[in-house]
Amino acid sequence: MPDRHRVALLILNGPALTATVVLCLAMALLGALLTGNQLTGWFAGLRTPRWQLPLGAFIGVGVVVYALDAVIAYRLLTVVHDPGGRVVALAALVVVMLYNELWNYAFFGLRSTFAGFLGVLAFLAPLAVLQVALAVYERPSAVLLLVYVLWVLGYDVPWAYTLWRLNGDPRR
Repeated sequence: MPDRHRVALLILNGPALTATVVLCLAMALLGALLTGNQLTGWFAGLRTPRWQLPLGAFIGVGVVVYALDAVIAYRLLTVVHDPGGRVVALAALVVVMLYNELWNYAFFGLRSTFAGFLGVLAFLAPLAVLQVALAVYERPSAVLLLVYVLWVLGYDVPWAYTLWRLNGDPRR
């Protein structure tokens, strides 16, 4: 007989699903508002590394990140039965999601490749806190988040650094 964690995943939890969708949509909307039209304006005029992903792929990565966040949030709401652990891990997730969106303002809103690079470096701290919280309270979600952590370390940090070095700090 399957354990109660697996059974819980088979039965959709309406309130948890609603909260997860609202959280992810609110963060996506905030990110879009903070980016404004700078993606096709200022950003399009920057010198970029030859290995930079095309815009469509960037959008695809964003969708995957929101999907990972949604799965993690839903699992925290439905699988973690320790109330303190749930609060800690959910708070860490919300901070990571919010920080991710605030990076849009640091980079696009300020039109600063340097702020974007510093923002990615600073993002590593809340991301590490979330990784540890998930490792303690929800290991399958920790594995999911590890995919994103590897992306940030392997692509985002070198990309932001290279973008800064190629452009200095243009505020066009």
